[in-house]
Amino acid sequence: MSNHKYRSLPRAYDLHRIRSYLATLHKCPLPLIEIESRRLKSSEASMTITPETAKKIMEWKQRQGLQSADESEYRFLLRDLTLVADRVIDPDVDLLLSLGGEGPLIASFIRLDSRAKMFFLTETGEMLHGLSISDTMAYESSLFWLILRNRVYLPLIQQLVLNPQSYRTNDLRGLVETSDSTSRNCTLMWLKYFGIVAFSKGYRLQVEALARWLMAAAILELNKSLVRTEHLYAKEVDRRLNDAFSLSPAATDFVAALGVIFRHATRRVVKGYTSGRNDVSLPGHPNISIVRFMDEVPLSIAFSADVAEILRVVRYASEH
Repeated sequence: MSNHKYRSLPRAYDLHRIRSYLATLHKCPLPLIEIESRRLKSSEASMTITPETAKKIMEWKQRQGLQSADESEYRFLLRDLTLVADRVIDPDVDLLLSLGGEGPLIASFIRLDSRAKMFFLTETGEMLHGLSISDTMAYESSLFWLILRNRVYLPLIQQLVLNPQSYRTNDLRGLVETSDSTSRNCTLMWLKYFGIVAFSKGYRLQVEALARWLMAAAILELNKSLVRTEHLYAKEVDRRLNDAFSLSPAATDFVAALGVIFRHATRRVVKGYTSGRNDVSLPGHPNISIVRFMDEVPLSIAFSADVAEILRVVRYASEH
């Protein structure tokens, strides 16, 4: 995998903060750059805003859970996961609003002739916000799926999944092949958030958790791209999923994932067909080599299927 088109991971170690940004931006757009602590201090020093206004903005950010030393890094993460977009500020509307609906007036810290931008949730961001309120399992699965399928950052999570040594070592830190300590730390902290690694003297891979999150990501990708489409050979679905996640069949077996889905979903969701060409078949279903998804696959399958069948999704699980 060439890394020339990728960027380093942001110093946005705490994925819990994503909920706070989603909840606040759901209420109304925000001038995220202008309210960052560094920008506020600069504006206060140049007397563009008053100390009182800067203090009110900082207090508002603390109440919303947005205050941190790495605010710009979280803004980059939201952008790169396609959760937010921005537009030029509308002086006839935006300047008359209070920050977040309850903070100081935006006109008190942004000039009429400013080129400031207002950030707002995209359709994907609104979807994720809704899940954050109603369904934690679906929310975290969707967040993992968005991280795994993004083509912006160095594929360091994939690097660990693809490395057989990841399944044997007691500390993954030495296997994250990057000279950038921020990217290394971010990779491990994100995986820790999902329970894919646990820390005790070192970062150790939790293989069952990895398999379940990969299964969940596969289901979400299928639901996005392949529901109510054409009949597909199992090996073609395996190829598409590996391509979507920048993974490889050397380490993952999404044909096994299809077998789990076929076993647990109803025929109203997925139908299977025989191939006359002796193609790859689903585990436990030797006569099924072609599938068609008639409706969305229940995400719950990723977390209700038994351990033995889920572990088949990860080829190196036996080395753990």
